[in-house]
Amino acid sequence: MSKQEEMYTLVNEYRNSGLSAKAFSKEKGISPSTFCYWIRKKKDEDQPGGFVEVTKGSNSSSGELELIYPNGVKLQMNAADLGLIARLVKLY
Repeated sequence: MSKQEEMYTLVNEYRNSGLSAKAFSKEKGISPSTFCYWIRKKKDEDQPGGFVEVTKGSNSSSGELELIYPNGVKLQMNAADLGLIARLVKLY
């Protein structure tokens, strides 16, 4: 088992343990700062990223589009303005 797989297994075990990260890492003999690094790394990998295909549904009558950035910022705009959508995607 690789170091990454081993640490991810521990992160999953921690998430189900009910313990704080500090208490869990102490129990397992891992430096709290090292363990927090692996928690963040696993969280980043678990979050979906990249692009998704956008299609206009047949029940969509408003022509509105919602663009949600990975940081949680949401923008609503007219779906017909493809130039604006392209510029907003490139901003992130």
